[in-house]
Amino acid sequence: MGKKKSKKTELKPWCWYCEREFEDEKVLIQHQKAKHFKCHICAKRLNTAGGMVIHVAQVHKENIKAVPNAFPGRDTPDIEIFGSLGIPEEDVQDYEQRMREKLGEPVAKKPKQHNGGAGGYSNAGNGGGMHSVDLDPEQLKQQLEQHRLA
Repeated sequence: MGKKKSKKTELKPWCWYCEREFEDEKVLIQHQKAKHFKCHICAKRLNTAGGMVIHVAQVHKENIKAVPNAFPGRDTPDIEIFGSLGIPEEDVQDYEQRMREKLGEPVAKKPKQHNGGAGGYSNAGNGGGMHSVDLDPEQLKQQLEQHRLA
Protein backbone atom coordinates (compact mmCIF):
# COMPACT_ATOMS: atom_id res chain seq x y z
CA MET A 1 0.00 0.00 0.00
CA GLY A 2 1.21 3.47 -0.80
CA LYS A 3 1.34 6.51 1.41
CA LYS A 4 -1.77 8.63 1.58
CA LYS A 5 -1.19 12.07 0.12
CA SER A 6 -1.94 15.06 2.28
CA LYS A 7 -4.74 17.25 0.99
CA LYS A 8 -2.88 20.34 2.12
CA THR A 9 -1.26 22.06 -0.87
CA GLU A 10 2.27 23.37 -0.42
CA LEU A 11 2.16 27.13 -0.96
CA LYS A 12 4.75 28.74 -3.19
CA PRO A 13 7.28 31.28 -1.89
CA TRP A 14 5.85 34.79 -1.99
CA CYS A 15 7.10 38.35 -1.70
CA TRP A 16 6.02 40.12 1.49
CA TYR A 17 6.31 43.53 -0.18
CA CYS A 18 3.96 42.89 -3.15
CA GLU A 19 2.49 39.39 -2.51
CA ARG A 20 3.67 38.00 -5.84
CA GLU A 21 4.20 34.22 -5.86
CA PHE A 22 7.30 32.45 -7.21
CA GLU A 23 8.28 28.93 -8.21
CA ASP A 24 11.19 28.83 -5.75
CA GLU A 25 13.11 30.87 -3.20
CA LYS A 26 15.94 31.81 -5.61
CA VAL A 27 13.52 33.47 -8.03
CA LEU A 28 11.88 35.31 -5.10
CA ILE A 29 15.28 36.68 -4.03
CA GLN A 30 16.07 37.80 -7.59
CA HIS A 31 12.69 39.57 -7.70
CA GLN A 32 13.31 41.36 -4.38
CA LYS A 33 16.74 42.53 -5.54
CA ALA A 34 15.33 43.80 -8.85
CA LYS A 35 12.07 45.38 -7.66
CA HIS A 36 12.44 46.25 -3.98
CA PHE A 37 16.15 46.42 -3.09
CA LYS A 38 17.51 48.22 -6.18
CA CYS A 39 19.21 51.61 -5.80
CA HIS A 40 17.20 54.21 -7.68
CA ILE A 41 20.36 56.19 -8.47
CA CYS A 42 22.98 53.68 -9.66
CA ALA A 43 20.78 50.55 -10.10
CA LYS A 44 22.91 48.46 -7.70
CA ARG A 45 20.95 45.48 -6.41
CA LEU A 46 21.21 44.92 -2.67
CA ASN A 47 20.21 41.90 -0.56
CA THR A 48 17.83 43.63 1.85
CA ALA A 49 15.93 46.88 2.24
CA GLY A 50 18.23 47.78 5.13
CA GLY A 51 21.25 47.22 2.90
CA MET A 52 19.71 49.49 0.26
CA VAL A 53 19.04 52.24 2.84
CA ILE A 54 22.64 52.08 4.06
CA HIS A 55 24.03 52.05 0.49
CA VAL A 56 21.99 55.08 -0.59
CA ALA A 57 22.89 56.97 2.60
CA GLN A 58 26.63 56.25 2.47
CA VAL A 59 27.24 56.37 -1.28
CA HIS A 60 24.68 58.89 -2.52
CA LYS A 61 24.06 60.90 0.69
CA GLU A 62 20.27 60.51 0.45
CA ASN A 63 17.69 59.03 2.79
CA ILE A 64 15.15 56.38 1.83
CA LYS A 65 12.00 56.21 3.89
CA ALA A 66 10.12 53.47 1.99
CA VAL A 67 10.82 50.29 0.03
CA PRO A 68 9.99 50.86 -3.66
CA ASN A 69 7.10 49.00 -5.32
CA ALA A 70 5.70 47.77 -1.99
CA PHE A 71 2.11 47.78 -0.80
CA PRO A 72 1.22 50.59 1.62
CA GLY A 73 1.96 49.44 5.15
CA ARG A 74 4.61 47.01 3.90
CA ASP A 75 7.03 49.61 2.62
CA THR A 76 9.07 49.98 5.81
CA PRO A 77 12.80 49.32 5.43
CA ASP A 78 12.99 48.60 9.18
CA ILE A 79 12.00 44.93 8.83
CA GLU A 80 14.94 42.81 7.67
CA ILE A 81 13.52 40.44 5.02
CA PHE A 82 15.55 38.21 2.71
CA GLY A 83 13.47 35.93 0.51
CA SER A 84 10.95 34.32 2.85
CA LEU A 85 13.05 34.90 5.97
CA GLY A 86 12.05 37.61 8.40
CA ILE A 87 8.41 37.90 7.29
CA PRO A 88 6.27 38.76 10.33
CA GLU A 89 4.55 35.57 11.52
CA GLU A 90 1.15 37.27 11.65
CA ASP A 91 1.47 38.17 7.95
CA VAL A 92 2.56 34.61 7.06
CA GLN A 93 -0.51 33.17 8.80
CA ASP A 94 -2.83 35.74 7.20
CA TYR A 95 -1.42 35.08 3.71
CA GLU A 96 -1.60 31.29 4.12
CA GLN A 97 -5.20 31.50 5.33
CA ARG A 98 -6.23 33.69 2.37
CA MET A 99 -4.47 31.41 -0.15
CA ARG A 100 -5.99 28.25 1.34
CA GLU A 101 -9.46 29.83 1.22
CA LYS A 102 -8.79 30.79 -2.40
CA LEU A 103 -7.79 27.18 -3.18
CA GLY A 104 -10.93 25.91 -1.47
CA GLU A 105 -9.03 24.08 1.26
CA PRO A 106 -10.41 23.84 4.77
CA VAL A 107 -8.90 26.52 6.96
CA ALA A 108 -8.35 26.07 10.67
CA LYS A 109 -9.46 28.87 12.92
CA LYS A 110 -6.77 31.43 13.60
CA PRO A 111 -5.00 30.75 16.88
CA LYS A 112 -5.15 33.53 19.43
CA GLN A 113 -2.16 35.80 18.97
CA HIS A 114 0.09 36.43 21.90
CA ASN A 115 2.70 39.10 21.57
CA GLY A 116 5.93 37.14 21.78
CA GLY A 117 7.87 40.27 22.69
CA ALA A 118 9.39 40.62 19.22
CA GLY A 119 6.57 42.62 17.74
CA GLY A 120 5.19 39.46 16.16
CA TYR A 121 8.32 38.90 14.09
CA SER A 122 10.10 35.61 14.01
CA ASN A 123 12.72 33.80 12.04
CA ALA A 124 10.82 30.52 12.35
CA GLY A 125 11.21 28.18 9.43
CA ASN A 126 14.41 29.76 8.26
CA GLY A 127 16.31 26.49 7.98
CA GLY A 128 19.54 28.39 8.45
CA GLY A 129 20.40 26.98 11.84
CA MET A 130 19.19 30.11 13.60
CA HIS A 131 16.72 29.81 16.45
CA SER A 132 13.80 31.98 17.40
CA VAL A 133 14.32 34.14 20.47
CA ASP A 134 11.80 36.45 22.10
CA LEU A 135 13.17 39.98 22.25
CA ASP A 136 11.55 43.20 23.23
CA PRO A 137 11.44 45.86 20.48
CA GLU A 138 14.41 47.76 21.94
CA GLN A 139 16.62 44.64 22.02
CA LEU A 140 15.56 43.84 18.45
CA LYS A 141 16.55 47.34 17.29
CA GLN A 142 19.92 47.00 19.02
CA GLN A 143 20.61 43.65 17.38
CA LEU A 144 19.60 45.01 13.97
CA GLU A 145 21.92 48.00 14.40
CA GLN A 146 24.81 45.72 15.42
CA HIS A 147 24.13 43.53 12.38
CA ARG A 148 24.13 46.54 10.08
CA LEU A 149 27.44 47.77 11.49
CA ALA A 150 29.10 44.36 11.08
